[in-house]
Amino acid sequence: MDQLRLKLQNASKARLPLILAVYILCQPLIDALTGLGAQAEHPVTAGVVVRSLVIVLAFLYTVFISGFPDKKRWMVYTGALVGYLALFMGYMFSLGGLSLCVANVKEVVKTFFAPFVFLFLWSIYKQYGYLITCRAIAWAGGLYASVIPLAQLTGTGFVSYTSSGYGNRGWFYAANEVGCILAITAPFTVWYCLEVLPTVTKKTWWKGALAAWALIAVSISATSLGTKIVFAFTFFYCLAVLVWQVVHLARERSRTNAVKAAAAAVLVLLFLVVTPDSPFLRYLFEVYITNLPRPPEATVEVWDEAIAHACQNTWLYDLIKSNKTIADIDQIFSRRFISASPAVQVFTESGVLGKLLGIGYATAPSYSREMYFMVELDPLAVLLRHGVVGFVLYFLPYLWFIGWSIVQFFRRPLQRLADLGYCTALYCTLAGFAISVLAGHALVSPAVATFVLAVSMQLWDQTQEQNKLPKAAKP
Repeated sequence: MDQLRLKLQNASKARLPLILAVYILCQPLIDALTGLGAQAEHPVTAGVVVRSLVIVLAFLYTVFISGFPDKKRWMVYTGALVGYLALFMGYMFSLGGLSLCVANVKEVVKTFFAPFVFLFLWSIYKQYGYLITCRAIAWAGGLYASVIPLAQLTGTGFVSYTSSGYGNRGWFYAANEVGCILAITAPFTVWYCLEVLPTVTKKTWWKGALAAWALIAVSISATSLGTKIVFAFTFFYCLAVLVWQVVHLARERSRTNAVKAAAAAVLVLLFLVVTPDSPFLRYLFEVYITNLPRPPEATVEVWDEAIAHACQNTWLYDLIKSNKTIADIDQIFSRRFISASPAVQVFTESGVLGKLLGIGYATAPSYSREMYFMVELDPLAVLLRHGVVGFVLYFLPYLWFIGWSIVQFFRRPLQRLADLGYCTALYCTLAGFAISVLAGHALVSPAVATFVLAVSMQLWDQTQEQNKLPKAAKP
C-alpha cells in the first residue's frame, strides 16, 4: 500500500502542474458546454459531471495520497467537514427521510466544492509548491472574455436578462456566474497582456495580436454582459492600472514602461468608447435605476407565483415593506433579501438543530412554506442552509484569510504597491470576497469558486515570498 502511495505521489509530482493548467484552461469550455446543455434542457450537464468528479478526486488525493507538513492538523479540519455533513444529512433524514437527503445532495456538493478543492490545492502547494499559475488564470480569463464577442459576431449568444432583453452572456448558462468569473480573472488577463506587449518582436507578432484581442475582448465582454459586477470591477482595475503605469513611467522612463502605459491608456479609452452604447448602460439606466423607487410589493407581484406566495407573511418581507431605508437597501441589492425571506423565515422558526445544522435546500414536510428559492448572498446562504456549525467551518476560515491579507498589505504597503502582479492578486482576491458578500454566486458556485481559490492562493504565495525580502528591498 505504501509503495502504491509513493508511486502515485511521484506521478503527481511530475504531472500535476500540467493537469492544473489544463483543468483551468478547460473551464471556459466546460461552462460553455454547460450553457449549451442547459439551453437544450439536458438533465445532466458537463459542469455537473466534471466538477462532481473533481471534488471526489480532490478528497481522495488529499486524504489518502498527499503527504505534506502538518497534514494531521488539516485532516482534523477535513474530518470536521465530513462529520458536519454526516450530521446535516442525518438531520435531513429525520425531517423527510431518504428523499429529502437526495433532494439536498446536488446543492450540498456545489456548496462544499470550495473547501474540499481548497484542501487539495493546499496539499499540493505545501508538498510540491505547485499553484495554479498567474499565466493559466490570465489565459482562462482571456478565453472567457473571448466567448462573448464571438457569440455576438455569430449571432448565437444567449440573452443575459430575458425579462428586459439586455445583455449577452455568450454560450454560458448564467450571466451572474460568468460575470463573477470575469471580474476575478480579467484583471489577470489585462496584467499579463501588458507584460507580453513590450516583448513582442517581428517574429512574435502573433503574441501581440493575441494580447490585443484579449484586451479588446475584455472591454467588450465587460460591457456586453450587462451585469454591474463585471463592469465595475474590470473598469476600475483598468483605471487603477493606467494610473500605476503612468506613475511607474514617470519614475523610470523606458520603452517597456511606455508601451505598458500606452496599452493601458488605449484599453481605458476603448471602455469609454464602447460603454455609451452598451447593453450594460442600457440595462443600468432603463431597468435598474428606473426601478429603484419601485415598492417591494410591485417587485414581488411580477415574480413567479411560488416565490411570491412563499414571501408573504414572513417577518423579513414585512420589515422591508414597513421600513423605507431597508427597502431602499434591498432594492440596491436587487431584492436579494426579499427572495431570501422564505428561507430566513423557516430558519428562524427552526429548533436548535435547525439553527445549528441548517435547513438545507429542499422543503421538508415540517416547514411552514417552500424555501428552495436561491439565497444569493454567500454568507447568508451558508448560514441558512448549513446553520451556525456549517457557517463556522465554511466561512470563518475565509474571513480570517481576507483579514490576514489586508493586515499583510499594510505591513509593507510600499513594497506591495511596487509589484503590479501582487496588486492584481490582492485586487482579485478582495473582488472575490466582495462579490461573495454583496452579490453571491462566488464560493457556493463551483465555477466561480475555482478562480476564487486560484487567485487567493496566488496572493498567499506572493505575500509569503515578499515577506522573505528585507522591507527596504524592492520585490
